[in-house]
Amino acid sequence: MGIVWAAMGVGIIPLAIMRAMKEIAAKPSEENWIFWSIVIVVLMPIIAFSLITFGVFSLKGEYQSVD
Repeated sequence: MGIVWAAMGVGIIPLAIMRAMKEIAAKPSEENWIFWSIVIVVLMPIIAFSLITFGVFSLKGEYQSVD
């Protein structure tokens, strides 16, 4: 599952950028530009880094319980 989480972290970036371009092209208002700029510049790195980190830790076996 670690590979899946890491791949989602990498794959979400181009998907979000494509969605932002579609939304801005459909309605090129200042409000849309600001919203999608915040999503891409601030939120996407946090989300992508978190998913990739979770995947790497999962691959290393950090989440296996020891009974």
